[in-house]
Amino acid sequence: MMTGCNPKYGKLKSQRGMAVLTISIILLILVTMVSVYLARTVLFEQKIVNNDFRGKATFEAAEAGLAIALEYLADGIDRNNDDVIDPVFDTDSDGIGDSPSGTVGTALVTVTVNEINVGDISSLEVISQAVSDDRSSTRTVTATMQSLDPLPNHPDNPLTTRGALDVNGSATVHNPEGHSTIWSGGDIDIGSNNSTATFVADPSDPAYPGCMDIPRACNEIQTSNKETVGLDILEHDSDLANLSPEGIFENFFGMSPEAYRELMASVIIDPANPAETRECPSNTYAGCALNSTNQVVWYEGNVVIDGGTVGCSSAVTGSNVCPDADEAPSILIINGDVEFKGSPHFYGVVFVMGTATASGNSTFHGAVISGGSFNTTSGSLDIHFNTGLLQKTRSNGPRTIAAGSWRDF
Repeated sequence: MMTGCNPKYGKLKSQRGMAVLTISIILLILVTMVSVYLARTVLFEQKIVNNDFRGKATFEAAEAGLAIALEYLADGIDRNNDDVIDPVFDTDSDGIGDSPSGTVGTALVTVTVNEINVGDISSLEVISQAVSDDRSSTRTVTATMQSLDPLPNHPDNPLTTRGALDVNGSATVHNPEGHSTIWSGGDIDIGSNNSTATFVADPSDPAYPGCMDIPRACNEIQTSNKETVGLDILEHDSDLANLSPEGIFENFFGMSPEAYRELMASVIIDPANPAETRECPSNTYAGCALNSTNQVVWYEGNVVIDGGTVGCSSAVTGSNVCPDADEAPSILIINGDVEFKGSPHFYGVVFVMGTATASGNSTFHGAVISGGSFNTTSGSLDIHFNTGLLQKTRSNGPRTIAAGSWRDF
């Protein structure tokens, strides 16, 4: 019997080894391809997550930049008085913005502020753009800041007094933009001084009546003096007399004194309650109200005002007037009685909740309102109605985001 290798069996065994090798190689290739695919998928998803994270972080940085801008601008847009809106990032911590760009988190944020004038009210377009540290993500957030109007119903005549008006010195009241000068709920005694007179727009002015629509454009004509009381003076108005001082305040300012003080006052002086002061640590009239410009100043209590200038960026003395370029009218509210002494000059609106007494030489440009009586004991009282100044005070209110103005596109 013969034994030996079967040629067919050896060939079959060789073919089976080749098949196993081929299948193994195919499986290895498939595993490799799947691994590479999974690795790319994981890497891609990681990039998506990272990009999403950077995008959100950049967006949050843009929002933070906007918040920084709104907080800075709410306290004043030109703190160094150079007639240019300040940058909003204060890099040297001196209280005045010096750079339009700053780092928030890891993003570089640039804030641009554009002034938009709508009628008499100035609005600010605030654009905050953030760029991620690797420059792969950019986000922009925009909002409009609009001033709340602190004088929604401005006076139509130079002097309004709920009580009597008693002039013992001299007085001149000018209204070249209308036909009324003094509105009183009580008796008016303009005294016997030869210099006392009231003036209204002159109908013989060639530009009349159109000139009355332009601040102080009309020529004037005298209507009342120590011997004659003209139609420009309205006294014993029961509607005015029957109002409370708070009611008169609300008529012009559109809300109660308490609400107005809380919402509108940019400076609060309250000597009796130092904790209630706002934006002026000295808490005195001389330190907080004098030389104030474009402010709503609230003084709580009785006060003696001895000279000084309010509402003009330069000091005004004697018979001088504030240069047009320096006019920055303020709203001064005295929640009490006031005595004017020396030679004070006011540009804007002065509202006295109580009684006003004047000696020396007091000059008002804009309008004066008293919730009590108004008396002069000596010297001169000069009031010049000016709607241009009244309109300028409309931008003195606090700035807030206008409804519907926020956008991130």
